[in-house]
Amino acid sequence: MVGPVIYADDLVVVTHRPLSEGVPMPGYLFVETVRHAPTLADLSDAEGAAVGWAVRRAAYALRTELSPDYVLSAITGRSVAHFHQHMFVRPEGTPDTVSWFASWSDGPHVDEPTLATLCERLAVHFTKDDVPL
Repeated sequence: MVGPVIYADDLVVVTHRPLSEGVPMPGYLFVETVRHAPTLADLSDAEGAAVGWAVRRAAYALRTELSPDYVLSAITGRSVAHFHQHMFVRPEGTPDTVSWFASWSDGPHVDEPTLATLCERLAVHFTKDDVPL
């Protein structure tokens, strides 16, 4: 993916969705493996463990920093032919009539400086040497 990098190691990368793609919504992350793997079933055990750790940290970071109603996740693989997991928030106060964030014109939006600051705040939650969450 091409968005701002929040975390990266030898196996996994976590990025924020670029503002140039769709609605500029805060809290839309991608977790993907460094190695090109077509699907979840093609990951090694080490890659699967790294993805699990990163997804858990991403969910915690999003919940802590954005206080959404929900942190959601999906693996679809339809538009990009390699494994990547979507992590995104349903912002607090989203009306029940809004089924998807892109259809909520009054929803939260971010610009580049705000996104950079958010990514810095999210990044502090991706440490392997602290106490398990």
